Amino acid sequence: MSLGGEIPDYIVVGAGSAGAVVAARLTEDPSIRVALVEAGGEDRNPWIHIPLGYGKLFRAPGVNWMYTGVPEPGLNNRVCAKA
Repeated sequence: MSLGGEIPDYIVVGAGSAGAVVAARLTEDPSIRVALVEAGGEDRNPWIHIPLGYGKLFRAPGVNWMYTGVPEPGLNNRVCAKA
């Protein structure tokens, strides 16, 4: 990643709806430098753009990091698995 030799005042991690809004608001002040960082590739999978289509993507490592949780005492020590 290149920032053109400048050091940002803020680094926003995640360019989803919240991250994009935060970055946009910060850049309303022209004296502030902002770096917006996003992981992953392009969202070309059509299921990403369909309401509730994310259910089709639970087992798709191309769009899901496939992380698992830890045993949760409130769930009888069950683990939220990678679907």
